[in-house]
Amino acid sequence: MSSAMTLFSVSRHHGFVPATLCSVLAVALLALRLDWSERASFAFLTWNLFLAWVPYVLALLARVLMLRGHGKGWVLAPLALGWLALFPNAPYLLTDFIHLRQRPVVPLWFDAGLLALFAATGWMLGLLSLEVWKQWLEERRGRTVAWAFVGVTSLLCGYGIYLGRVERWNSWDVLADPWRLFSSISAHLKDPWAFPYLPHLTVFFALVLPVSYVAFEALVLRLRRQRATP
Repeated sequence: MSSAMTLFSVSRHHGFVPATLCSVLAVALLALRLDWSERASFAFLTWNLFLAWVPYVLALLARVLMLRGHGKGWVLAPLALGWLALFPNAPYLLTDFIHLRQRPVVPLWFDAGLLALFAATGWMLGLLSLEVWKQWLEERRGRTVAWAFVGVTSLLCGYGIYLGRVERWNSWDVLADPWRLFSSISAHLKDPWAFPYLPHLTVFFALVLPVSYVAFEALVLRLRRQRATP
């Protein structure tokens, strides 16, 4: 099977179509809002959605390598590290609700629905990409290791969201400004309670993300069983 065919098969089995449809709908509603209000409010959502797509695409590429027999750790390591660094960008869209307030022209309910659609799409992209790595680990190391990975990733994701939302770090600062970033991380580790929102945001996402993944996995398994039933 060619790489293109493998990528098509992987995309089809890992939610590419619903993720694309939700993204197109979200961007279309945003375009409607921009035209309606004649203001640039919420235009940043397109960039945040793009960033949510990046870890998903990295996960799909990793899955292609896995299926083509290149699933060794040293081959997947660059993709895995890139995915882990960028993964918080997907559930990060949920925090964009801090921008929700009554604005001129556009009703509040419309903005609430718009933010909810972007947040749900980002969350879905995150779960879809997480599934790729969790499935790979489960096949190689068993369910215990795979679920431990989900837990650790969720904790790191919560911390990453704190870094982005509260301290305004970007994912690429790992390369662009690593020493200052690592200095900030060191201060957080020494005294996390000295930083407002750090424990709360980290723990919140560390709990909510695995719970939502449990529901997501149950739904995926049910759909697969229905397809397999003649």
